[in-house]
Amino acid sequence: MDLLQVMMERGLEEVVAVSDPASGLIGFIVIHDTTRGPAIGGCRFLPYADAATALADGAALAVAMTRKCALAGLNAGGGKGVFIDHPGVKDRGAMVRAVGSYVESLGGRFYTSGDLGLGPGDIALMRQTTRYVAVPDERTLDLAGGVADGVLAAMRATLAAAGLGEELSGRTVAVQGLGTMGSRVARRLAHEGARVVASDLDRGRAEWAASELGATIVDPAEIYDAPADVFCPCATSGVLDAVNVGRLRVKAVVGAANNQLGDATADRYLLERGIRYAPDYAVNAGAMILAAKTYLEHVADVRETILVAAEQIAETVTRIFEESDATGEPPGAVADRLADEALLRPRDATKQWWPIR
Repeated sequence: MDLLQVMMERGLEEVVAVSDPASGLIGFIVIHDTTRGPAIGGCRFLPYADAATALADGAALAVAMTRKCALAGLNAGGGKGVFIDHPGVKDRGAMVRAVGSYVESLGGRFYTSGDLGLGPGDIALMRQTTRYVAVPDERTLDLAGGVADGVLAAMRATLAAAGLGEELSGRTVAVQGLGTMGSRVARRLAHEGARVVASDLDRGRAEWAASELGATIVDPAEIYDAPADVFCPCATSGVLDAVNVGRLRVKAVVGAANNQLGDATADRYLLERGIRYAPDYAVNAGAMILAAKTYLEHVADVRETILVAAEQIAETVTRIFEESDATGEPPGAVADRLADEALLRPRDATKQWWPIR
């Protein structure tokens, strides 16, 4: 793995390679672009096959976070923490606090929260060693709820763009993944009167959705074949490759997962199949907007922030579809262009955001 080559290829500003033998922590903090402000992005803890795989995931996610911030008009940029779950991690609490120490060492250049593999309890521990972390709390800072509200707003806008109206009641939505984000989205959909078809690798989560939400549960391998109005990916990245797009029996794709497109052809293929794809980083920006407004801009009215964020997400998705229809570009390409236009170019060190020590 050539670290500098990866940085140059992806346009990364900074990569902090982390190794803490005492806790077993290994991984990377990846900062993509801070020309609009400090980097924002969650930390994830996964059993990556190797360091190169972890870095590739971190780089892709940091780029997506930059575009997410730019598209949302925030004074922030993109970053990501990617850490490897391996047998050498014996004390999870020590490992999480070590993550916080490395985040703190950046002095506010990188603000973070949880992601795959790191839940609210872990993030609360991380807060012991860094000031630069948003701790999710359903009562005061419901980041997952912010994402779910944005997903439903984007879903209404996407259905309208598909000529199906904005009502979710009576619509069938296939939700892939019932973790922190997926369960919130599924619960809100059921509350709106939508029919939920769902899958999850965790049997307990699937049973919860069937019992509490009346969801129809299908095998995870079969979720792509489920007849529905909307396919809603809320699990891992890269699920929309050419094969899976060809299996979809829906009119729209709107979900909370990051980096849903599995290859360069998927965006165009969705368009050719007449499936409205709402670009993921436009859709799932709710948590980022909420965290940025709370921690960077110190906005006190959290509920009002969530409502405004959901409206903003719907407007952004509508604009993307309007431009896609006018130009013939796939929606993902349109979103990338709009986000890149909002960044400061050319970029150099004098335009990066550096904390005042």
